[in-house]
Amino acid sequence: METGAEHRHPAQLDMAVFAVKASLLRIRRSVADLGSGAHRLKRVDNPSGELLSEVVTALYTDDDINERALQLGKVQNLRVAAQRLNGVVVPEGKVFSFWAHIGRPTRAKGFVEGRELRQGCIIPTLAGGLCQMSNSLYRAAREAGCEIVERHGHTAAIPGSPFPPGDDATVFWNYVDLRFRNSRAMALSVKLDRDSLVVRLVGA
Repeated sequence: METGAEHRHPAQLDMAVFAVKASLLRIRRSVADLGSGAHRLKRVDNPSGELLSEVVTALYTDDDINERALQLGKVQNLRVAAQRLNGVVVPEGKVFSFWAHIGRPTRAKGFVEGRELRQGCIIPTLAGGLCQMSNSLYRAAREAGCEIVERHGHTAAIPGSPFPPGDDATVFWNYVDLRFRNSRAMALSVKLDRDSLVVRLVGA
């Protein structure tokens, strides 16, 4: 969600309708996951093995000083997410779920305000920017030959994004998820360096 796009806000009525729909969809997904949903998988401290895929993207893509705070917020959110994803082991035939490992994003978990694309508008929101992580995981999963179980595209193209329409995967707690399955065991290696987010899938 890193763009030079101007901030716009959906109408209040649209936001209210969205909130009600989102609440109902969250309940429906929670009930469905009690039976057959993907669940949290085990983690290892230092994932290593045959490199199956690698996706490297820039952390900072907007030089506008007015966007700096939300850029920094996005990086903080990616850092928190990376801590929860790094080392996750996906056994052969099991389904990986983005939200099963991230959990509900809250301030208590370290998430802050970043930018989110909602109803075609860029708005500041808690945990905004996590789509850079889900986009990277989606591309890495495809390049590693995984079966994509669930994936949702953004509602609009993101100017300047390295993930064009069809190569992106948006997420929204908890009913808009990214899920994939592989035919062999693998592990996630997710790191932030000074300027980049580095997502790797390695043979476990």
